[in-house]
Amino acid sequence: MSLSRILTEIMSIEDLYAANAEYRDHSKSLNIIQSSSAIVSTISSSTLIWMILRSPQRLSTTHHRIIFGMAVGDILFSLSMASFNAMTPSDVDYIVWNAKGNQATCNLQGLMTTVGVGMSLLYSCSLNIYSLAIVKYNKTDFYIQNKMERFLHGVPIVLPLAYGFTLLATQGYNSGLGNGRVAPVYDPPHCIGIEDGQVREGFEIPCGRGSDGPSEIIF
Repeated sequence: MSLSRILTEIMSIEDLYAANAEYRDHSKSLNIIQSSSAIVSTISSSTLIWMILRSPQRLSTTHHRIIFGMAVGDILFSLSMASFNAMTPSDVDYIVWNAKGNQATCNLQGLMTTVGVGMSLLYSCSLNIYSLAIVKYNKTDFYIQNKMERFLHGVPIVLPLAYGFTLLATQGYNSGLGNGRVAPVYDPPHCIGIEDGQVREGFEIPCGRGSDGPSEIIF
């Protein structure tokens, strides 16, 4: 148990709402902007996929397949950010605006975020490698498709999925304090003064959840 928990008394639910009212209002404005932007990003990536599938080449070229994978990753990430905090566990409603979810929706959001970000970034690397092979080393499409493409897709798909499901299996997805993001350990203000592993009355998620798992980046 952390030192702050030992030195601080348990706050009532009414005090929690009062103490975090300003932060909650701020998170509302920020998340409305964020989720609205995520919806626009989802529409844009979906339009890009539609254009690829409607083109004469469709998915017959390496370039189109890489762009397709990058767009899928962006859609996953954008959808995880487009819920207006509705996927955030309702346990932290006193500090996160519109938190209406549970641990299952938090896990889903965290998995979509991890896999989506990983796919987008790694597919961007694949696109750079593909362009380098074409422009600098004059590699043919036949060479790229037979010697390189399996890695250009395998790495962006396998690594994020492996990392994402590892975090899922080790309780690595927990609600953070900012706009429903994921955090390595579940330690919100209502857990102050509560032992790790215990569930405070009126709440659902055990305090200190994820403390035995691997560290996750706080977005």
